[in-house]
Amino acid sequence: MIGTTCVVGALAASVATLLLTGHMHGVLLLLNGALLLAIAGIRPSNPTVRWFRIFLFFFLGVFPLWQLLAGDEIYLHLLPQDSLAVALWYGLSIAGVLVVKLTLDAYASRLREPEWHFEPGVYAGGLAYLFALLSLGALAFIYIKLGGYARIAELYDTRVEQTGTDNDPFRGLGVIQALANTSPLWVFVCLTMRRRRSTLLTVVAFVQLGVLGWLSSGIAGSRQGIVFVLVFALFIHHAFVARIGPRTIRTAGIGVALVGLLLMPLKFGLGYDDVANLSQRFAEQRDLDLSMGPVSAFLFRDLSRFDVQTLAIDAVTQPGYAYPMGRSFVGAVASVVPSALWSDRPDTFALEKSDIVRDLERTALDKTTLLFGMPGEFLVNFGIAGFVLAFVIPALLLVMQNNTGKRERKWLPLRAVLWPLPFLFFLFDSNVLVYYTVRWILLFGVPMAFVLNWPRRSRSRTY
Repeated sequence: MIGTTCVVGALAASVATLLLTGHMHGVLLLLNGALLLAIAGIRPSNPTVRWFRIFLFFFLGVFPLWQLLAGDEIYLHLLPQDSLAVALWYGLSIAGVLVVKLTLDAYASRLREPEWHFEPGVYAGGLAYLFALLSLGALAFIYIKLGGYARIAELYDTRVEQTGTDNDPFRGLGVIQALANTSPLWVFVCLTMRRRRSTLLTVVAFVQLGVLGWLSSGIAGSRQGIVFVLVFALFIHHAFVARIGPRTIRTAGIGVALVGLLLMPLKFGLGYDDVANLSQRFAEQRDLDLSMGPVSAFLFRDLSRFDVQTLAIDAVTQPGYAYPMGRSFVGAVASVVPSALWSDRPDTFALEKSDIVRDLERTALDKTTLLFGMPGEFLVNFGIAGFVLAFVIPALLLVMQNNTGKRERKWLPLRAVLWPLPFLFFLFDSNVLVYYTVRWILLFGVPMAFVLNWPRRSRSRTY
């Protein structure tokens, strides 16, 4: 009780200070408070929904207000606090959160946390080894085609310097790159899910996650690729090899988070020399004057889409704006086809969003690399109604993920790779989500249901 009183008192004092010093407008604080109340109204039916609510709390309720307070402009002009677009963004976000709440309440009976029973003796069949060979072959093909490790590293350095996607080291390889990205997981399955299990092979399996994860994703600056590999491997080990205790899970979670943080200098192209002056080198290289240096870029660019979405709202509410009506989604599906097979593929969402930020972005690129998130893409395609209705999709994804593997345990790996989707929906555009679907769902999660051999006693058992 005392702790709650202190927190409420601190918040009240902070609000009063912001109002009295003129750093924040009262209407904006009221809108943000209403948004936080709407998020708090989401019932935490299971652990995933609970984490999703925490995510929305920071993504919608904390980082945007923090960015407005700090005034950090990251490659884009930040609209003033009293602009109509900012107020509309808060109003639409409140409506979207209410849509999430209503959808989850409607499916409350399907959101109960299932009870799992560990089933020992599951092992990988010959098809798993085939997928491992195919994925390793795809990885080898990429290195041969692009000229080896040093050449790929050079291409990525060029991409970082120009902050553009046209110099993506793996550009144009589509599904081949996606298959190569799954190689650490397929090798992990083959080494750990054997009839006769070995502690040594288990250690080797975890070590190769880092090695192959770096070769397939990390070298190209894909932090999330390495993080996904580690998380999915831990889930497989916990579900099929040996149970992992709560303390170990917490330790592993902290370790995965640290891996993501340690890879931040790589993402920004800063390297690991002179880490003490990281903020200064970041400001000089990126020509950005931010309140917290690279931390601001991480919070307000990687974990927020506020500035780009407010600009999109400002654009779509202008007279004469022509709605693409879903054209970018066609380009997203086409993006996974290798360019050698389809050289004139339709443009992805980069076409529409570049038109919106062209006069406001501080780069000379023809196509912007900024991500709008799926609500932002629905906004650009279908208007403000599209932004609000887009919130239905992550709610339905939460329901689908919670029910995957309930009846047949062979779908548990699919359940694992579906888990991040409701969160990624707010961070990524359609072309990135399509690639995620191909890479982790179609080339790993679904095949895993058919490569596992089950003990006879459990073949007919459902849950």
